[in-house]
Amino acid sequence: MTHEYTLLVCGTVVPGGGRPNVSAIAWAADVVIALGSVDQVRAASRGDSHVVDVGGAFVEPIDDATLEVGGPADLSVRIGGRVVAVVRGGRVVEGALPGH
Repeated sequence: MTHEYTLLVCGTVVPGGGRPNVSAIAWAADVVIALGSVDQVRAASRGDSHVVDVGGAFVEPIDDATLEVGGPADLSVRIGGRVVAVVRGGRVVEGALPGH
């Protein structure tokens, strides 16, 4: 079975756990598959990838977790201090990703 990859690019991804911020994240199904620069994350892309330019939004883990490769794709997207989307298990469960 294949899973569509979702890539959030051009934002500030705050992985937590004291690790430095990066500019992009990708996940497949409910698992984070890449964190890093836009170029690094785009390298993980496949033909069926869904690429979302988050336009400088902040992407942060939820529930005091951390975002890490192999970890769960549970995150929020915040613009101007307001949460615009919540992703749990790789699916948007509240709001909408920027541009959608």
